[in-house]
Amino acid sequence: MNNKYPLISVITPCFNDGRYLLECIESVCRSDYNNIEHIIIDDGSTDKYTCKILDSLNTQNLRLIRTQNQGVCKARNEAILASSGKYILPLDADDLISKKYISLGVRELEEDPSITLVVPTNYKYFGRRNKIINIESYSFDKLLGHNFFPNSSMFRRLDFDKVGGYNENMKEGLEDWELWINLLKHGGKVKYIDGIHYYYRLKRKSYSRNASIDDKMHCSLRKQIYENHKELFSEYFFNPLYSFEYQGVINSREYRLGRFLLLPVRKILNILENISR
Repeated sequence: MNNKYPLISVITPCFNDGRYLLECIESVCRSDYNNIEHIIIDDGSTDKYTCKILDSLNTQNLRLIRTQNQGVCKARNEAILASSGKYILPLDADDLISKKYISLGVRELEEDPSITLVVPTNYKYFGRRNKIINIESYSFDKLLGHNFFPNSSMFRRLDFDKVGGYNENMKEGLEDWELWINLLKHGGKVKYIDGIHYYYRLKRKSYSRNASIDDKMHCSLRKQIYENHKELFSEYFFNPLYSFEYQGVINSREYRLGRFLLLPVRKILNILENISR
């Protein structure tokens, strides 16, 4: 490819992630798409090793922005506002992408203007655990129930500007889910790219990782999602099976035990109902 292809901006917030940052940068450099700007935004890193790594960066098409610690929403927004790409790909400092992900995604966005979001069909956990995640089929009511898109999904800068970027009242987490809802609430297609093109590192401490949010905080953030989109929830009446809270209930030991204990009662009631007919 040459530079007649549109510029894509890869956005990487970094907070004390120097241990993984070079591997992330290398995965972008290995891309077979050659019109990329990679913006690293240092969100006030405090450990000396990360600062040393950031000071040593000298890679073509790489930009470094330094700010005081402000959280992932503001950091991503600031980096995207400073970017020049037609398309945006968020990529956390400890994660990786495949060689072909960007070229495949840009091609889809270029060929079909109705596509709003490009996501990989599968992605892979690595690090503390290795597992392939298959992303479920898209519907908007499913998306209201729970987030199933990785944060490294591709979108248009124009659409990002229209919705005002990441909502900064989600600074404690779930900010990517909030963005997907805003991008897709008025329609637009989601395009799945076949294959594993995104690699999500599992580690003990992560920068804005939903998995690190405790139950109380997670419920609070989900309530904030609801407060942000009350009109959508009232319009769609999504299936409660898509809700993480509901899934947690039906998968609980207490729920399964209750169903088991009530099974004989249900059988008797069914027999009596058939007799009465």
